[in-house]
Amino acid sequence: MAKELPFFKFNVTEWLTGDICYESFELQGLFIRLCSEYWNRENKLSLEDANKRTREPELVKQLIEKGFIKLKKNFLKISFLDEERKTLTAKRLKLSEAGRKGGLSKAKATLKRGSSIKEVEVEIDKEVEVDKQKIPSVEEFLAYALLKQPDLDEVHVRMKYMKWKEDDWSIIRKDGKRKIKNWKSTLLNTIPYINKKKVEAKTNDQIQYENMMQKIHGDNWEEIVKNKTT
Repeated sequence: MAKELPFFKFNVTEWLTGDICYESFELQGLFIRLCSEYWNRENKLSLEDANKRTREPELVKQLIEKGFIKLKKNFLKISFLDEERKTLTAKRLKLSEAGRKGGLSKAKATLKRGSSIKEVEVEIDKEVEVDKQKIPSVEEFLAYALLKQPDLDEVHVRMKYMKWKEDDWSIIRKDGKRKIKNWKSTLLNTIPYINKKKVEAKTNDQIQYENMMQKIHGDNWEEIVKNKTT
């Protein structure tokens, strides 16, 4: 049964301008009935079942003879509904794959009941776009920031990450909330506004010690001392 796809498109213009519109209301009504039966059975409806469900084998035969419905290996084929299911199924699979790869908590492969086709397509596009963002872990976020600017205050970087997360991975502007589509690019633009590590003033004793070690071991004295102590 069509629980996950409980609806299909009905293009009013195509209906009113199509050949079916010139048929009797009886034949038009039967065609709609068969479309519903066909969709409800996930586009698998035999000629035998169609005749049983409608109890109008002669009218079903007319629809086939007039080309509104095709018959293949004793099963009905309704072209526009086949194309419709193919499109929606592809979008559902695309969303499902996006959720699997990106670990999206909101990604859903099931279409919502009661939504229009257009609303479903917009929702899917939004979910897939969220996956493209690929929100990083705080560790990845911090590592990238320090790679670009090693003297950043780690606490401040983490606070920036948490703020973006709390705002649904967005930046709050005066004109509203703006989604972060490329976090690395956004972070690079934000780095100049992130606090740097506080550098404590050296005492005279520290300065004298460093000068003496530099004279003895050269410019790499810190590395030499470190290796001797490990």
